[in-house]
Amino acid sequence: MTVTREDLARVLAGASFQGGYGFRVRASGAGECTLEVPFRPAFERPGGVVSGPVFMAAADAAMWLAILTRLGVDDTSVTVERRTAFLAAARQEDFTCTARVLKWGRRLIYGVAECAGGDGRLLAHHTIWYARAGLPGADAQEAAS
Repeated sequence: MTVTREDLARVLAGASFQGGYGFRVRASGAGECTLEVPFRPAFERPGGVVSGPVFMAAADAAMWLAILTRLGVDDTSVTVERRTAFLAAARQEDFTCTARVLKWGRRLIYGVAECAGGDGRLLAHHTIWYARAGLPGADAQEAAS
């Protein structure tokens, strides 16, 4: 199954959750996706830094799209767990978020995502588990056990 960057861009554009973020698909490959995250003043928290939820949403969306590169645009896998380490602040700047699937399990998918500034600074590192939905007995609670 071949899912192109353009296919992913269409899926992302149709996702109601992403409208406020303005994410754009920069690149994709087998089990991988990079999003561009354009800065918006609404992202700022007190202190002038981009708020954490923006990084977490970018990581989750990038991983979702990375999964679609292999399982197809109609896949309904869902997030089970995400852990985030914030490593540096972003201040009024665009950044990218690249997700890579590291393990394709029968019920669970595991990967990482990294958000980086335009100068290459690592801003956040995420580990993410997804449950493969639509499989018998693969709901999130059973998959996590």
